[in-house]
Amino acid sequence: MKSVILFVGLVFSLSACGLGTVTRNKPALNNAASPQPTLAVAVATPIANSAEVMPAGVKVDKVQNVKFAGGKADDGWLWIDPDGEFAPTAHEFKNGRLMMAIPTNKDLYGGNRTAPRFLKAVSGDFQIETHVKFDPSQDYQGAGLLIYKDGDNYIRLERAFGGIGGGGSGIRLDTRVRGEYNSPVTPIDIPTKTTECDLKITRRLNVFSIYWRENENAEWRSLEDVETVFPETIQAGVMGCNTANEITAEFTNIRLSPQPLQPPY
Repeated sequence: MKSVILFVGLVFSLSACGLGTVTRNKPALNNAASPQPTLAVAVATPIANSAEVMPAGVKVDKVQNVKFAGGKADDGWLWIDPDGEFAPTAHEFKNGRLMMAIPTNKDLYGGNRTAPRFLKAVSGDFQIETHVKFDPSQDYQGAGLLIYKDGDNYIRLERAFGGIGGGGSGIRLDTRVRGEYNSPVTPIDIPTKTTECDLKITRRLNVFSIYWRENENAEWRSLEDVETVFPETIQAGVMGCNTANEITAEFTNIRLSPQPLQPPY
């Protein structure tokens, strides 16, 4: 009987000291906030994978227009929603287009890497483009092209509103190479209120050339050449970010092509 009393006392002592409770530290959320203080923020678990696995890449030796059949994408394309278990991004593949309704607190910055994306692993030189229909109006909202190695190495070209280094409505280019973040182009540099535009990125070795145009009848405008240390195989596709009210992005004409011999302008 005395042993039982001693055992129970020991259990209570451990509980009082906090040894009976396991606390798991969560990464900090992106500090970007909606300008509306009453906005209900979804409970999300930021993703910051340090050991992401790159799928096997394919060479782009001919024009590949993404086609959707039976609500599914072509082989090799992956729908990735890192926070899908807690705050899934509703999306639909239909009639040659990808639509995504992006909830709040979906980002690809800092410790929050929950942005939904649609990617394919490619190797060597290539060109990717898309037509995006998007009407951002709150900080931060962006949708466009993504070149992705991992959370510390990527290029984002977006029709956007707000963001680091310059807000407002326009075209935005963000890069992260070896963990170093830069914003070479912000909406202050290229302001626009167009709700539809074309975006293009081409790769030649480790140089990525960035372009945009307001519509198919306009000339491509060169924005920047980004030099990287990316491996031969990376993922390329489209993505959406949102720290404000839910917003819908629509992508059509998602196309991979061989690297052109001349700049596309």
